[in-house]
Amino acid sequence: MPGISIPIIDQLTHPSLGLLSRVAVAGNPNAGPFIALAPPQNVLVALTYGIVLKIHSVGAFHGRDVAFPVQFDPPLAKLAVHYNDHSGFDVIQQVSLWTFDAQPLIWDEPLPSLVTIYLSPDVTVDLFYLQT
Repeated sequence: MPGISIPIIDQLTHPSLGLLSRVAVAGNPNAGPFIALAPPQNVLVALTYGIVLKIHSVGAFHGRDVAFPVQFDPPLAKLAVHYNDHSGFDVIQQVSLWTFDAQPLIWDEPLPSLVTIYLSPDVTVDLFYLQT
């Protein structure tokens, strides 16, 4: 992201999960089918390292097992993390299927430009950024 000056150590490494806190995304609860978010990055306030989806509601007939954690099949959502290359073109670097409640997605690379989420039609979620 041009114009952002972030210390090199924060660009190369993520803090451990225990040092991150959840910050609610505006608009909770979110219903799909498509959600696009630009993760906030503010060196003076907080850096964003990932996102967590917490189930608000799910359809009664959505398949799931009874083990711990409860895992849903088919997946509840598909998440994709987008970046801009040096030329300014969009690159999808990371794709993840969301199959259980409170499953975190930590960026593989820092400073994504966009996170897209495709929810199943019978799913409503609360979204939280993982920030320092």
